Amino acid sequence: MASITWMDNFHTWAGNFQRNVEQSVSKMTLNDYIRITILLGGYCLLRPYLLQLAGRFQAKDHDRELDPDEMSSAAAVSPNSLRGQVQVPEDSEEEEEGRATTGTDWGRNARRRQRQMIRRILEAEDKLKAEAEPDSDKEIEEFLVESMVRIL
Repeated sequence: MASITWMDNFHTWAGNFQRNVEQSVSKMTLNDYIRITILLGGYCLLRPYLLQLAGRFQAKDHDRELDPDEMSSAAAVSPNSLRGQVQVPEDSEEEEEGRATTGTDWGRNARRRQRQMIRRILEAEDKLKAEAEPDSDKEIEEFLVESMVRIL
């Protein structure tokens, strides 16, 4: 069985498009040409007025003050309030035991790897914070002791 390439599909689509356009144009009557001309001319004449009307409605909507009750619940939570609140779901033993692999389980290993990676990143960040705090306190204490010795 020969495989069909994208180039074969493209040639088929191009041929269909060309044949359909040629047939639709060749079968048009004077009445059809007049109808298309009226539609396109009406669109070209009315479009600027429709855009102005839409602009007025948009300006009125922007000028209107929002009520606190109008705010949606999704917009009530800002992204800044969520920063630093990383929650890693725990691995459940039920996922690993007694389940047959089905189509809905695709990606289970990827989710597990992602959780493990996030845990490692959070642990490394906590370790860096823990290491940095005592050092900075010791350095501050040394500078204070040195400055007190100089003063005395």
